[in-house]
Amino acid sequence: MEVREVKEFAPAKVNLALSVGEKRPDGYHGILSLMETVSLFDELTVRIENGSLPRIKLSISGNYSVPEDPSNLVVRAAEAFFAASGERFPISLSLLKRIPTEAGLGGGSADAAATLRALNALARKPLSPTVLSSVAATLGADVAFCLSGGTAVCSGIGEIIEPINHPAPRHYVVVMGSDRVSTPAAYRALDAARAAGQTCAFPPKERLVSIARGERIALFNDFESVVFPDHPAIAAIKDRLLSLGASAALMTGSGAAVFGIFPDSAAAKSAAASFDGADAIAVSSVGCVAQK
Repeated sequence: MEVREVKEFAPAKVNLALSVGEKRPDGYHGILSLMETVSLFDELTVRIENGSLPRIKLSISGNYSVPEDPSNLVVRAAEAFFAASGERFPISLSLLKRIPTEAGLGGGSADAAATLRALNALARKPLSPTVLSSVAATLGADVAFCLSGGTAVCSGIGEIIEPINHPAPRHYVVVMGSDRVSTPAAYRALDAARAAGQTCAFPPKERLVSIARGERIALFNDFESVVFPDHPAIAAIKDRLLSLGASAALMTGSGAAVFGIFPDSAAAKSAAASFDGADAIAVSSVGCVAQK
């Protein structure tokens, strides 16, 4: 029987480590990052519609408002998939948003990756994982990682993925205050700091691997140095998480969400419940999502 509808979960990610390199000629920055998917999900349902008109219809519900027009990464991912596969069919996409926007949690990238997985499951001739990853890399720095998720060291512009196994789940509290951070503005601020003499060097990959395996807790994010001075409320959330017993805390991506790592689920839930006036949620790390 022909499959006509696919539901995909799109998990958020956190950066346990993020080092940003110089701006490249193509406009991207090189990165070296340790990423991990967590149990905060958007949900995407993709359905093949009747009719011959090759349209893409997107509807969005949930806690966060994002555009429903062609600028949305979900629509852009669908267009990129159709261009790469040579297939085209009318589809409706229903997106339930739970991941905060402008948070550094990769919500848009996760949604784009979920779109690619869903369309690959619906296609008559699915793309290979290698080709699907190459399509993902054209959509944004985190989309290739979000295709499979789990835990991985990511380099290049994020498209070079080196998965890492770790034996036990990590327990997080993710906090989103009222501040929002523009990713382009954060990159501009980092470029300006580098031009003024701030050092720029990638750490050894072994350092990221040891963090992934729980051998060290010295997390790092280059963006904190330029975001925290303009957003002290975000820095204060990090300090609060540490005061509540987090073994480590860090801003994820270019912000504005901050996470803390706690020893177990009960401790994470207790810490999340203590926040007032901010969205705080206890989550855990999740493994790879299926890539068809």
